[in-house]
Amino acid sequence: MGIYDCMEMHIGCKYGGVSMMDDRRVHDEVFIQSIDRMERIIRYLVSNLGIDDASARDERLAADILVQLLREDNPMADEILDDAAIFLCESEEGSEMFPFENRNERAANSFYDRERAKAYIDAYWKNYNTAYPSFSHGGGDCTNFVSQVLYAGGMPWADDGNPANHKKSVNWYCKPGATAKDSERRITFSWKIAAVFKAHWTKRVARHGIFSYTEAIQSINELSGSVFLGDVVQFCYSGGVPYHTLAVTGYNRDPEYNIRDIVLASHDIDSNTRSLYRTMLKYPSDYKLRVYNIKLGS
Repeated sequence: MGIYDCMEMHIGCKYGGVSMMDDRRVHDEVFIQSIDRMERIIRYLVSNLGIDDASARDERLAADILVQLLREDNPMADEILDDAAIFLCESEEGSEMFPFENRNERAANSFYDRERAKAYIDAYWKNYNTAYPSFSHGGGDCTNFVSQVLYAGGMPWADDGNPANHKKSVNWYCKPGATAKDSERRITFSWKIAAVFKAHWTKRVARHGIFSYTEAIQSINELSGSVFLGDVVQFCYSGGVPYHTLAVTGYNRDPEYNIRDIVLASHDIDSNTRSLYRTMLKYPSDYKLRVYNIKLGS
């Protein structure tokens, strides 16, 4: 089904049915978690490795040290392992600042079934699927939900066979019986945490792009013609670190702004009528939008 064959739904002027207070809550909670995580890492580097406070606050230096400890499987890193895994995925920008760089062949993920992904969104955006753990209280459920959408659309697990690697971004799965307890090793960080999801899927999708909100707002009509049902977007801070993960569920002709908008579905803020355009208007222009084409075309 082509992008213009989808039913276009009207979304009222109330910010796509989502209050600004709810949106800010998700934004601020992730931001605070990131600050707290960095402070724990700084305290660890200072107290355990004897690094001075100023050096420990150098994020590049901190990343280099943590990478070395993890590569060595150094037991000293055990107490900071969770924080280190997420922090390294947050800081992993590399060459991703180039919009829509083709990373795979055009046939990548050609089996992805957008209709099945859309059907899953419709079924579970509000009524959570009890076959999966929920993180709606404490940590956020947005990335967990989008991972479910991708799996429902036919994207297979990535599993290197070592349960101890469930925190590494190379793996992506949520196995039967998984709960919110990481110690059970049945659900990966990439399945449920936005930054680790980014580290996994930028290497796996057919195409990934990152835009400032200014760029995305100015080119919204073109953008809406290049994403399809079941594709994914992430709202990001200005440095490109994602704080919210959402799935494309439709399109809307917005008469007030005279644009063709992209409609999003998400958990945490349980909605399937979220306006991409109106969301971006509420935030700083240098914030970033990550766009993931799971496969190319409809």
